[in-house]
Amino acid sequence: MPISAEDYVAIDDLLGRYCWLVDAGDEEGWAALWEDQGVFTGIAPEPIVGREALKAVPRDVRSIADGKMRHFVGNLHCDYADDGKAVVIARYYNFVTSWMQGGALVCLASSTVTLGRTATGWLIRRNDTVTLA
Repeated sequence: MPISAEDYVAIDDLLGRYCWLVDAGDEEGWAALWEDQGVFTGIAPEPIVGREALKAVPRDVRSIADGKMRHFVGNLHCDYADDGKAVVIARYYNFVTSWMQGGALVCLASSTVTLGRTATGWLIRRNDTVTLA
């Protein structure tokens, strides 16, 4: 079931922050977008589990690209995963570019993100990412 406009805007904002914070190498801010035991699959051989482990992602982005990598969310669509409207499945394309030597596509990925509603807003429960190109 498609989600409300209010929830869509909140999730779109969260995913925008997700991109800005990972590109900036902001470990604390980026990890705060996840549930305590959040899971990220598809970018490492093994799933990355928990906020402490997730902090390595923006750290790695910063060390690899020296602040010159950019992530873009495209074609976002969201559906409630349950009748209580407390869980959302968001799907989008993630365009990753590098600006270290001019603009270049690093990869195009398909992401399926499960988000849980909390008292303070949405948090990422799980992000399953598959590199397409």
